[in-house]
Amino acid sequence: MGRRLQFSISLIISITLHAMMLALVLFMAHSTQKEESVFTPVQIVNLPQQDIKKLPPIQQRPPVVSEKRRPPDEVPIPKKFGTSNEIKLPKMLPHSGKPDGTDQGKTDTSGKTKSNKETGPLPFLTQRDIDELARKGMPAKKPGDESVTLDTDEFKFMSYNRWLKIKVESVLRYPELAAISGYQGTLYIKFDILKNGSLGDVELLKSSGYKILDDEALRSIRDSAPFQPLPEEWNMDRYSIRAAVIFYMNEGYIR
Repeated sequence: MGRRLQFSISLIISITLHAMMLALVLFMAHSTQKEESVFTPVQIVNLPQQDIKKLPPIQQRPPVVSEKRRPPDEVPIPKKFGTSNEIKLPKMLPHSGKPDGTDQGKTDTSGKTKSNKETGPLPFLTQRDIDELARKGMPAKKPGDESVTLDTDEFKFMSYNRWLKIKVESVLRYPELAAISGYQGTLYIKFDILKNGSLGDVELLKSSGYKILDDEALRSIRDSAPFQPLPEEWNMDRYSIRAAVIFYMNEGYIR
């Protein structure tokens, strides 16, 4: 068989196979289109009135009434606590006492723990409330004391103090036993940062009334060291800071 004949036969077979495949594809596409266009005819008739009365009544579903949402301007705002002259931490348990530690854990003459006469839901402290609470109970400076508060308005200290607060609060923990017992309060401490960033003296200026809270505040200061070295432009060998540590509703803050 000549080479030309072999080529002709191969070409005919190839064209035949391609034609069969094309026909198969067209047939399948036509079948799919035909299936999709199939519909069930519906005939609308008008029944006589007497036949309509014999039909069972149509059961209609009752309309679903969605609960009316309260507009955003009607959302109740938590009531502010305390008075304009004083901010107090609300008592979580009868024995939690005052936030300044003067009445925490004390008993009356009958030997019973003082009861909490305050009722109603606990308010939420805002950032402004926490800062004001920290400032109101801060003990006065002693003669010769050159320490500054952690929330001082002196510009040169603000950046350093902001970093310091973040670092201490990352270490500060609410003691589990204190949280279970409902202990909360505010204590005031003083600590020194040396020029190289190491921790100097640490002093408890005013107790919260609970040793477990006082110890946790002192621990957080010690475990946060070493700190950043003092800036050269300060020309200071020692930076003394007075701060308030607030334990409130399982959260710890330093201000």
